[in-house]
Amino acid sequence: MNILPFINVAEDLELAGLLWRPEIGDEVSDRRQRDNVSILVDPQGLTPGELRSTFIWLPTVEQMVLQLEVRQAVLAHAGLEMDERAMFYKTVIKTNIGPIESKAQTLRIAMGLALRNLLLAGHTQQIN
Repeated sequence: MNILPFINVAEDLELAGLLWRPEIGDEVSDRRQRDNVSILVDPQGLTPGELRSTFIWLPTVEQMVLQLEVRQAVLAHAGLEMDERAMFYKTVIKTNIGPIESKAQTLRIAMGLALRNLLLAGHTQQIN
């Protein structure tokens, strides 16, 4: 499977303000060789800031769900759907500013797009 589309979403998440707190076991992509994806096993003495400037964090679906929870958003739907033209993954999150939906070729990308849209909406208030 091609990871490049998700690397683009991960970069968008970073630009939208998602801060990576590096931990052993995180999936990362080298900023200079984007298709060089690995698991952070040894930080090699690099500080968190140096790790963030060297790697792009590729959050898992579970890590993105945690980010939604921290922002008091509710994951209302995440799954495979089909219409008359195609099959796709759809994510719906509920916020106090209304639902945020995204569709993509993988669940991870759909979740990333929804989280990015939430970050860009500047959502920080509690859901009713």
